[in-house]
Amino acid sequence: MAAFNILSSVFGLCATICAVYTCVSPYWAVSVKNSNGFNEMQERYFGLWQYCAGGDHYGTYQCQALSQFGIAQLAQYGIVGFRILAILSCIFGSAGFIAGVASSDSVNLASSKKSKKRAAGGSAALFALAGVLILAATSWAADNIIKRWKQLQMGGLGMSVNAGTQWTLGSAIYVGWISAVVFLVVSLILVIGCFREEEEDDDEHFPHPEDAKMQFYASSNYSAGRKEYI
Repeated sequence: MAAFNILSSVFGLCATICAVYTCVSPYWAVSVKNSNGFNEMQERYFGLWQYCAGGDHYGTYQCQALSQFGIAQLAQYGIVGFRILAILSCIFGSAGFIAGVASSDSVNLASSKKSKKRAAGGSAALFALAGVLILAATSWAADNIIKRWKQLQMGGLGMSVNAGTQWTLGSAIYVGWISAVVFLVVSLILVIGCFREEEEDDDEHFPHPEDAKMQFYASSNYSAGRKEYI
């Protein structure tokens, strides 16, 4: 169980860091530089909190907070929903990491073995929930970005009309997917560790039949070389 706790703590911390990066990163969507043969002069990208544009020969960018657009407009594009899911994932991931550390034998946050097992089970549930939430946020955002890309491609017979900036998936989406996978794997590791510990406890409570027989003989002062007659 100790090895499972160490693995879960290390990978759970990595997954939580990835989730936090996804939440604060401005690279949820990135503009396409070469669209339909036209080169964009500026690079644009946006995340859950800000929108940036720039990338001239000096490499300077100007960023604006998305709060200026208002909650209603942000909710229309799903950004409010992305924020809620990403923030909850970071919270549950952090709580899962703390619970995982509490279930470890190297610390004394949980006094009894039963409390450590409960902490490990709670950590598994929190990690699983964090993984589902960050997966939902990034997949929902990716679906919106891809649909917007398709809507901006109009016309037929090799002709298309450029209806504005076209977007593709940014690095934060992929980091969020990696975080979700690691969260779910860590949760599975903790569940397997709990089941193995339960099996070990059962073996301690129910000894092997041969061991029980030897204990019976020892307690009854039985001796194979001595016969007693009445």
